[in-house]
Amino acid sequence: MTLNRLAPEAARLARRPVLQAAIIAGARCGEREQYRDLFDRNRSAPPVMWAAQQAAAQKLCARCPVRPSCEELALRDGTGDRASDDLVRGGRRGQELAIDREIRQAARIATAVTADWQQLLELAATARGAAGASVTDDVVVARHDNTMPVAA
Repeated sequence: MTLNRLAPEAARLARRPVLQAAIIAGARCGEREQYRDLFDRNRSAPPVMWAAQQAAAQKLCARCPVRPSCEELALRDGTGDRASDDLVRGGRRGQELAIDREIRQAARIATAVTADWQQLLELAATARGAAGASVTDDVVVARHDNTMPVAA
């Protein structure tokens, strides 16, 4: 198994930096200009255009070696909305991601997000300690929308 070819189960167990590195290393869409607008809906485009664009995005994702990593990161980031069909991430529509995150895999995703932030806080504490700063007990407030926790 190489970094840019994580199997779905390995992607579910990986921490955020590993998922991000895999995507950067091997995503078919990457930083390519021709794909910049493929994955997000242009609100002025008619539904039939978005359907074709969405199908093209899903086809590209289906052949991508990092699709499981991209899907997992989208789930953890809170990407997608059940009320809106406006994006594709990891080969999945935004509505599908929202349903998985909020209903089908809610406990697993919440556990993964918590572990990601815990690792980030531990790394920050280590960095502060290595820099000679005094490390204090930080109070962490996790937000309900899975965005960056705030250290008080």
